[in-house]
Amino acid sequence: MRTRPALLAVAAVLPLVATGVAAAPSAKAATTAKVLFDNGHAETAGNADWIISTSQPNPFNQNSAPTRETDWTGALSSWGVSLAQYRSTYTSLATTTRALTYGDTSNPQDLANFTEGVVPEPNTSFTAAERTALMKFVQNGGGLFLIIDHANSDRNNDGIDSVGVANQLFSANGVDNTNPFGITADVKNYSSENETNIPAAAKSHPVINGPWGTVTGSILRGGTTFTIDKTANSSATCLLYRNAVSNTGNTGCFVAASTFGSGRIVTWGDSSPVDDGTGQSGNTLYDGWNDPAGTDAELALNATDWLAKLS
Repeated sequence: MRTRPALLAVAAVLPLVATGVAAAPSAKAATTAKVLFDNGHAETAGNADWIISTSQPNPFNQNSAPTRETDWTGALSSWGVSLAQYRSTYTSLATTTRALTYGDTSNPQDLANFTEGVVPEPNTSFTAAERTALMKFVQNGGGLFLIIDHANSDRNNDGIDSVGVANQLFSANGVDNTNPFGITADVKNYSSENETNIPAAAKSHPVINGPWGTVTGSILRGGTTFTIDKTANSSATCLLYRNAVSNTGNTGCFVAASTFGSGRIVTWGDSSPVDDGTGQSGNTLYDGWNDPAGTDAELALNATDWLAKLS
Protein backbone atom coordinates (compact mmCIF):
# COMPACT_ATOMS: atom_id res chain seq x y z
CA MET A 1 0.00 0.00 0.00
CA ARG A 2 1.23 3.47 -0.84
CA THR A 3 1.10 5.60 2.26
CA ARG A 4 0.86 9.34 2.55
CA PRO A 5 0.54 11.56 5.63
CA ALA A 6 -3.09 12.01 6.58
CA LEU A 7 -4.63 15.38 7.28
CA LEU A 8 -5.72 15.95 10.85
CA ALA A 9 -8.91 17.42 9.43
CA VAL A 10 -9.88 14.07 7.99
CA ALA A 11 -9.22 11.88 10.99
CA ALA A 12 -12.77 10.60 10.71
CA VAL A 13 -12.21 9.23 7.23
CA LEU A 14 -12.23 5.44 7.16
CA PRO A 15 -8.74 3.92 7.28
CA LEU A 16 -7.11 2.38 4.23
CA VAL A 17 -6.49 -1.31 4.48
CA ALA A 18 -5.50 -2.58 1.04
CA THR A 19 -2.90 -2.14 -1.63
CA GLY A 20 -3.42 0.60 -4.15
CA VAL A 21 -5.46 3.16 -2.24
CA ALA A 22 -3.77 6.40 -1.31
CA ALA A 23 -4.30 8.15 2.00
CA ALA A 24 -5.45 11.75 2.08
CA PRO A 25 -2.76 14.24 1.06
CA SER A 26 -0.83 16.26 3.59
CA ALA A 27 -2.03 19.69 2.52
CA LYS A 28 -4.95 21.10 0.56
CA ALA A 29 -6.57 24.39 -0.14
CA ALA A 30 -9.93 25.01 1.51
CA THR A 31 -11.88 24.34 -1.68
CA THR A 32 -13.85 21.47 -3.17
CA ALA A 33 -13.78 19.61 -6.44
CA LYS A 34 -16.08 17.46 -8.55
CA VAL A 35 -14.51 14.99 -10.97
CA LEU A 36 -16.20 13.38 -13.96
CA PHE A 37 -14.62 10.27 -15.50
CA ASP A 38 -15.51 9.51 -19.11
CA ASN A 39 -16.71 6.08 -20.20
CA GLY A 40 -18.51 7.15 -23.33
CA HIS A 41 -15.67 6.56 -25.79
CA ALA A 42 -14.89 2.84 -25.65
CA GLU A 43 -12.75 3.08 -22.53
CA THR A 44 -13.46 -0.59 -21.79
CA ALA A 45 -12.87 -1.93 -25.31
CA GLY A 46 -10.62 -4.98 -25.64
CA ASN A 47 -8.56 -5.58 -22.51
CA ALA A 48 -9.02 -2.03 -21.31
CA ASP A 49 -11.10 -1.42 -18.20
CA TRP A 50 -10.54 2.28 -17.64
CA ILE A 51 -13.33 2.90 -15.15
CA ILE A 52 -13.35 3.65 -11.42
CA SER A 53 -16.45 1.51 -10.81
CA THR A 54 -19.04 -0.55 -12.63
CA SER A 55 -21.66 1.56 -10.87
CA GLN A 56 -22.24 4.46 -13.24
CA PRO A 57 -22.78 7.35 -12.96
CA ASN A 58 -22.41 7.11 -9.16
CA PRO A 59 -19.60 4.81 -7.95
CA PHE A 60 -20.77 5.13 -4.34
CA ASN A 61 -23.78 3.00 -5.25
CA GLN A 62 -21.39 0.05 -5.54
CA ASN A 63 -19.92 0.73 -2.11
CA SER A 64 -20.81 3.89 -0.20
CA ALA A 65 -17.70 3.85 1.99
CA PRO A 66 -14.86 2.22 0.04
CA THR A 67 -11.66 1.55 1.94
CA ARG A 68 -9.86 -0.74 -0.53
CA GLU A 69 -9.58 -0.59 -4.29
CA THR A 70 -11.54 -3.84 -4.68
CA ASP A 71 -14.57 -2.19 -3.07
CA TRP A 72 -15.11 -0.67 -6.51
CA THR A 73 -14.65 -2.67 -9.72
CA GLY A 74 -12.48 -1.29 -12.49
CA ALA A 75 -8.84 -0.93 -13.44
CA LEU A 76 -8.98 2.69 -12.22
CA SER A 77 -10.61 1.87 -8.89
CA SER A 78 -7.41 2.65 -6.96
CA TRP A 79 -7.60 6.17 -8.37
CA GLY A 80 -11.28 6.56 -7.59
CA VAL A 81 -11.13 5.10 -4.09
CA SER A 82 -8.08 7.24 -3.25
CA LEU A 83 -10.12 10.36 -4.06
CA ALA A 84 -13.13 8.96 -2.22
CA GLN A 85 -11.07 8.92 0.98
CA TYR A 86 -11.18 12.70 0.93
CA ARG A 87 -14.84 13.36 0.30
CA SER A 88 -14.77 16.67 2.13
CA THR A 89 -12.76 17.96 -0.82
CA TYR A 90 -13.76 15.58 -3.61
CA THR A 91 -17.45 16.08 -3.03
CA SER A 92 -18.54 14.35 -6.22
CA LEU A 93 -17.06 11.51 -8.26
CA ALA A 94 -19.05 10.36 -11.27
CA THR A 95 -18.75 8.50 -14.55
CA THR A 96 -20.54 9.45 -17.74
CA THR A 97 -21.44 7.07 -20.54
CA ARG A 98 -23.23 9.83 -22.45
CA ALA A 99 -21.96 12.29 -24.99
CA LEU A 100 -19.85 15.01 -23.39
CA THR A 101 -21.69 18.31 -23.15
CA TYR A 102 -21.07 21.74 -21.72
CA GLY A 103 -24.03 23.89 -20.77
CA ASP A 104 -26.72 21.26 -21.34
CA THR A 105 -28.98 21.59 -18.31
CA SER A 106 -30.81 18.36 -19.21
CA ASN A 107 -27.61 16.32 -18.68
CA PRO A 108 -26.75 15.65 -15.00
CA GLN A 109 -23.22 14.72 -16.10
CA ASP A 110 -22.73 17.94 -18.05
CA LEU A 111 -19.18 19.23 -17.71
CA ALA A 112 -20.46 22.52 -16.31
CA ASN A 113 -21.43 20.59 -13.17
CA PHE A 114 -17.85 19.46 -12.58
CA THR A 115 -14.45 20.94 -11.78
CA GLU A 116 -12.49 18.41 -13.79
CA GLY A 117 -12.96 15.86 -16.53
CA VAL A 118 -10.82 12.72 -16.87
CA VAL A 119 -10.70 11.01 -20.27
CA PRO A 120 -8.70 7.76 -19.93
CA GLU A 121 -7.65 6.45 -23.35
CA PRO A 122 -10.65 7.24 -25.56
CA ASN A 123 -11.01 4.78 -28.43
CA THR A 124 -13.79 6.45 -30.39
CA SER A 125 -13.71 9.96 -31.78
CA PHE A 126 -15.25 12.87 -29.98
CA THR A 127 -18.00 14.40 -32.08
CA ALA A 128 -17.50 17.98 -33.23
CA ALA A 129 -19.92 19.08 -30.51
CA GLU A 130 -17.98 17.16 -27.86
CA ARG A 131 -14.68 18.71 -28.91
CA THR A 132 -16.22 22.16 -28.64
CA ALA A 133 -17.70 21.26 -25.24
CA LEU A 134 -14.31 20.12 -23.92
CA MET A 135 -12.58 23.25 -25.15
CA LYS A 136 -15.19 25.60 -23.70
CA PHE A 137 -15.05 23.71 -20.42
CA VAL A 138 -11.28 24.25 -20.16
CA GLN A 139 -11.46 27.80 -21.48
CA ASN A 140 -13.93 28.69 -18.74
CA GLY A 141 -11.85 27.23 -15.93
CA GLY A 142 -12.21 23.45 -16.04
CA GLY A 143 -9.43 20.90 -15.78
CA LEU A 144 -8.94 18.20 -18.42
CA PHE A 145 -6.89 15.07 -17.75
CA LEU A 146 -6.33 13.32 -21.09
CA ILE A 147 -4.58 9.95 -21.03
CA ILE A 148 -3.72 8.27 -24.32
CA ASP A 149 -1.84 5.20 -25.47
CA HIS A 150 0.58 4.19 -28.20
CA ALA A 151 -0.07 4.50 -31.93
CA ASN A 152 -2.07 1.63 -33.45
CA SER A 153 -3.83 0.91 -30.16
CA ASP A 154 -7.25 0.85 -31.80
CA ARG A 155 -8.91 -1.50 -29.32
CA ASN A 156 -12.32 -1.55 -30.98
CA ASN A 157 -11.09 -1.54 -34.61
CA ASP A 158 -13.11 1.50 -35.65
CA GLY A 159 -10.22 3.11 -37.52
CA ILE A 160 -8.98 5.55 -34.89
CA ASP A 161 -6.92 5.22 -31.71
CA SER A 162 -6.43 7.54 -28.76
CA VAL A 163 -3.55 9.34 -30.49
CA GLY A 164 -5.85 10.29 -33.32
CA VAL A 165 -8.66 11.23 -30.95
CA ALA A 166 -6.34 13.58 -29.05
CA ASN A 167 -5.03 15.24 -32.18
CA GLN A 168 -8.55 15.77 -33.49
CA LEU A 169 -9.32 17.65 -30.28
CA PHE A 170 -6.16 19.72 -30.61
CA SER A 171 -6.75 20.68 -34.23
CA ALA A 172 -10.50 20.73 -34.95
CA ASN A 173 -12.51 21.83 -31.95
CA GLY A 174 -14.53 24.86 -33.02
CA VAL A 175 -12.90 27.12 -30.44
CA ASP A 176 -9.21 27.31 -31.34
CA ASN A 177 -7.98 25.06 -34.13
CA THR A 178 -4.33 26.16 -34.03
CA ASN A 179 -2.86 23.88 -31.38
CA PRO A 180 -4.59 25.63 -28.44
CA PHE A 181 -2.66 23.81 -25.70
CA GLY A 182 0.68 23.80 -27.52
CA ILE A 183 0.64 19.99 -27.37
CA THR A 184 0.55 17.43 -30.19
CA ALA A 185 0.37 13.66 -29.68
CA ASP A 186 3.12 11.78 -31.51
CA VAL A 187 2.35 8.76 -33.68
CA LYS A 188 4.81 6.55 -31.79
CA ASN A 189 4.93 3.24 -29.96
CA TYR A 190 7.57 2.80 -27.26
CA SER A 191 7.37 -0.61 -25.66
CA SER A 192 8.82 -0.76 -22.14
CA GLU A 193 10.74 2.01 -20.40
CA ASN A 194 10.95 3.58 -16.96
CA GLU A 195 10.99 7.33 -17.41
CA THR A 196 12.74 9.46 -14.78
CA ASN A 197 13.80 12.41 -16.93
CA ILE A 198 12.22 15.31 -15.06
CA PRO A 199 13.59 18.74 -16.04
CA ALA A 200 14.87 20.90 -13.20
CA ALA A 201 12.23 23.55 -13.79
CA ALA A 202 9.44 20.99 -13.43
CA LYS A 203 10.56 19.62 -10.07
CA SER A 204 8.65 22.33 -8.22
CA HIS A 205 5.51 21.96 -10.33
CA PRO A 206 2.54 20.78 -8.20
CA VAL A 207 2.04 17.75 -10.45
CA ILE A 208 5.59 16.61 -9.68
CA ASN A 209 5.95 17.90 -6.11
CA GLY A 210 2.42 17.93 -4.81
CA PRO A 211 0.14 17.08 -1.90
CA TRP A 212 0.13 13.35 -2.60
CA GLY A 213 3.90 12.99 -2.76
CA THR A 214 6.95 13.63 -4.89
CA VAL A 215 7.03 12.13 -8.36
CA THR A 216 10.32 10.56 -9.41
CA GLY A 217 9.17 9.00 -12.66
CA SER A 218 6.61 6.89 -14.47
CA ILE A 219 6.50 3.53 -16.15
CA LEU A 220 5.90 3.34 -19.90
CA ARG A 221 4.54 0.00 -21.10
CA GLY A 222 3.52 0.64 -24.66
CA GLY A 223 2.91 4.35 -25.01
CA THR A 224 3.62 7.50 -26.94
CA THR A 225 4.96 10.99 -26.40
CA PHE A 226 4.01 14.58 -27.14
CA THR A 227 5.62 17.46 -28.97
CA ILE A 228 5.51 20.81 -27.19
CA ASP A 229 5.06 24.05 -29.12
CA LYS A 230 5.51 27.12 -26.96
CA THR A 231 4.93 29.39 -29.94
CA ALA A 232 1.39 28.03 -30.07
CA ASN A 233 0.92 28.27 -26.29
CA SER A 234 3.67 29.67 -24.07
CA SER A 235 2.32 27.81 -21.03
CA ALA A 236 2.91 24.38 -22.58
CA THR A 237 5.34 22.52 -20.33
CA CYS A 238 6.90 19.08 -20.34
CA LEU A 239 6.93 17.62 -16.84
CA LEU A 240 8.50 14.27 -17.72
CA TYR A 241 10.51 13.29 -20.79
CA ARG A 242 11.62 9.93 -22.06
CA ASN A 243 15.05 9.11 -20.71
CA ALA A 244 16.38 8.83 -24.25
CA VAL A 245 15.89 12.52 -25.10
CA SER A 246 17.07 15.88 -23.83
CA ASN A 247 14.86 17.40 -21.17
CA THR A 248 15.35 20.87 -22.59
CA GLY A 249 13.79 20.21 -25.98
CA ASN A 250 10.30 20.11 -27.39
CA THR A 251 10.08 16.43 -28.34
CA GLY A 252 9.88 13.15 -26.46
CA CYS A 253 7.58 14.51 -23.73
CA PHE A 254 5.74 11.76 -21.83
CA VAL A 255 3.72 13.97 -19.45
CA ALA A 256 2.75 17.50 -20.44
CA ALA A 257 0.77 20.32 -18.85
CA SER A 258 -0.68 23.51 -20.23
CA THR A 259 -3.37 26.12 -19.71
CA PHE A 260 -6.03 27.55 -21.98
CA GLY A 261 -8.22 30.44 -21.00
CA SER A 262 -8.68 30.03 -17.26
CA GLY A 263 -8.45 26.22 -17.31
CA ARG A 264 -5.76 23.56 -17.29
CA ILE A 265 -4.84 20.34 -19.07
CA VAL A 266 -2.51 17.43 -18.32
CA THR A 267 -1.70 14.78 -20.93
CA TRP A 268 -0.04 11.41 -20.28
CA GLY A 269 1.23 9.17 -23.06
CA ASP A 270 0.28 5.76 -21.66
CA SER A 271 -2.66 4.19 -19.83
CA SER A 272 -0.52 1.51 -18.15
CA PRO A 273 0.55 3.72 -15.21
CA VAL A 274 -3.05 4.20 -14.00
CA ASP A 275 -4.01 0.52 -14.37
CA ASP A 276 -4.26 -1.02 -10.89
CA GLY A 277 -4.29 -4.61 -12.13
CA THR A 278 -7.83 -5.55 -11.09
CA GLY A 279 -11.13 -4.99 -12.81
CA GLN A 280 -13.96 -6.73 -14.57
CA SER A 281 -13.52 -10.42 -15.38
CA GLY A 282 -12.19 -11.32 -18.79
CA ASN A 283 -9.67 -8.49 -18.99
CA THR A 284 -5.90 -8.94 -18.86
CA LEU A 285 -4.71 -6.15 -16.57
CA TYR A 286 -1.36 -5.21 -15.01
CA ASP A 287 -0.64 -3.20 -11.89
CA GLY A 288 1.07 -0.03 -13.01
CA TRP A 289 -0.41 2.07 -10.21
CA ASN A 290 1.82 0.32 -7.66
CA ASP A 291 4.73 -0.57 -9.95
CA PRO A 292 7.93 0.22 -8.01
CA ALA A 293 9.61 1.42 -11.21
CA GLY A 294 7.46 4.56 -11.12
CA THR A 295 5.53 6.84 -8.81
CA ASP A 296 2.42 6.63 -10.91
CA ALA A 297 -0.17 7.01 -8.15
CA GLU A 298 1.49 10.19 -6.95
CA LEU A 299 1.56 11.58 -10.47
CA ALA A 300 -2.08 10.78 -11.18
CA LEU A 301 -3.33 12.16 -7.87
CA ASN A 302 -1.15 15.28 -7.86
CA ALA A 303 -2.35 16.00 -11.39
CA THR A 304 -5.95 15.49 -10.32
CA ASP A 305 -5.46 18.06 -7.57
CA TRP A 306 -3.71 20.55 -9.85
CA LEU A 307 -6.34 20.32 -12.55
CA ALA A 308 -9.04 20.94 -9.96
CA LYS A 309 -7.04 23.95 -8.71
CA LEU A 310 -6.58 22.40 -5.29
CA SER A 311 -2.80 22.87 -5.57
